[in-house]
Amino acid sequence: MRVTLLLSLVLIPVAAAGEVKRVLIIHSFGRDFAPFNAIGLVIRTDLTLLLRQPVVFHDVSLDAERGGTAEDERPFVEYLLRRSGAPPDLVIANGTPAMRFYLRHRDALFPERPLLVSGIDHRMLDGIRLRAKDRVVSVDLDISAVARTILQLRPQTTTIAHVLGASPLEQFWAGEVQREFAQFSDELRLLPPDGLSLDEMRRRVAALPPDSAVFYQMFAVGADGVQHENEQALASIRESSSSPVFGLFANQLGKGIVGGSLFDLRQVGSVTAELAANMLEVNRGSDANRHVEKQAPAFDWRELQRWGIPESRLPPGAEVRFRPPSLWDQHKVPVLVGVAIVLFQGALIAALLFQRARRQSAEEEAAGLSGRLITAHEDERRRLARELHDDLTQRLARLAIDAGRMERASDAPAGVRPLREDLVRLSEDVHALSYRLHPSVLDDLGLVEALRAECDRVGRHGEMRVEVNTRDTPDAVPSEASLCLFRVAQEALSNAARHGRASAATVLLSPRDRGLQLAVSDNGTGFDPAQSRARASLGLASMRERVRLLSGHLDIESTPGRGTTVVAWVPA
Repeated sequence: MRVTLLLSLVLIPVAAAGEVKRVLIIHSFGRDFAPFNAIGLVIRTDLTLLLRQPVVFHDVSLDAERGGTAEDERPFVEYLLRRSGAPPDLVIANGTPAMRFYLRHRDALFPERPLLVSGIDHRMLDGIRLRAKDRVVSVDLDISAVARTILQLRPQTTTIAHVLGASPLEQFWAGEVQREFAQFSDELRLLPPDGLSLDEMRRRVAALPPDSAVFYQMFAVGADGVQHENEQALASIRESSSSPVFGLFANQLGKGIVGGSLFDLRQVGSVTAELAANMLEVNRGSDANRHVEKQAPAFDWRELQRWGIPESRLPPGAEVRFRPPSLWDQHKVPVLVGVAIVLFQGALIAALLFQRARRQSAEEEAAGLSGRLITAHEDERRRLARELHDDLTQRLARLAIDAGRMERASDAPAGVRPLREDLVRLSEDVHALSYRLHPSVLDDLGLVEALRAECDRVGRHGEMRVEVNTRDTPDAVPSEASLCLFRVAQEALSNAARHGRASAATVLLSPRDRGLQLAVSDNGTGFDPAQSRARASLGLASMRERVRLLSGHLDIESTPGRGTTVVAWVPA
């Protein structure tokens, strides 16, 4: 079995010290494989907030869809035993393959630790024997509801093409779909996946007869053995399809499917985090098994328009998303205010229009160039960081595992162990370099967790103590605003430690005036802001330009010997 290893260490500082909890999360697919990546992401975020004490997460991923034997899994089991250190307080299996892998090797891994199985259909529990302390967060994938939705929205439909990959797990679901669609055999003809590659599947959906529909479930591995990212496969199918595409999961809405009663795997992750908190804290509350129901019907307005589906056919109470607001609704107030101002001041500004236009043209050209340079710089940093993290570190981890195997061999050379240790250290150095280029936590967990991780990193690698306060900060922050505020905080903390020789700093993030305000204060030596502007410091200029590009503002207050405060506000 080919194993992809992804480990993350998340330490959340809290005011009250407590015993560190250790949680091992075994993912059936990669941590970034949609839609199942949503479960792990929400588990890590919600569980740390619920426990209010330090939590150590160990994330591991396996390509279970390729099958394999117990002999193939032995190196992975040994790796878990070596890397986990102290036994985890809780093991979370994300999906069916992860559950089956862990149950096969439970006695060799952590037999005394409770197991929490998440995001598994109730049918997968048949024949599975769990222990008294084990718990399950299950769902009921009502596949027949897809057929009912299709017939309600397009009664003329006679053929449904089922899009599914060729892995063992996907082959199981192919049989389940065929069994549940049998009740519609008088109305619908189901085209099974037939073990096609993605290109072959694209040609099939492009050549469907009229009055057809497509049911996209997932596409992890094609018949040619090529693995695919699920959302990219969906986009490819949607682009090629001559018929509307329907799905099962909420994360697919807005990415190509028409809609329906969908399953929100983020909700599964939230329920899993709550149950995990109850299992880790004995007196917290009930830790009974949980079942997550599907959401109320929701549909993509753009897909309804594309396929000519009238909203009158939608079920009662259905939500229609992605409907563009009318021009008047979107700009009513600005238009009225603008017209009034233009009528009142038009005579006064006529003489200045030509000069103002020339000046604005020059300023916009300069601002556009500056913005493109910053954007290109960040895109390149993000690309390099992703390549280092997703490619080089994985290969180094694989080499370290191979070196570990050689070390255990009876005829292993004497230099194998130092080689393995050097590979592990090199992998850690590459991971640190990837973080400095572009922290993946900013994309995975958002601005709040990225700020906490950065402050924790600064505190660990220097002599400056950093406190973080992110009160009332919304969970969803636009990516441009997140990146801008993170870079401002990063530069301010770097200046405080390197130039201000500060021993303590405070980072405050809070909503303000329909935007977000970041304040970074330190007790360092300070400086004269007037002299700093005269010298045109590159770091300060970068902060000002980033904030200006988002129509925000940046204030720096500093006095020699009395510390520095950097305040940035951007609309959000």
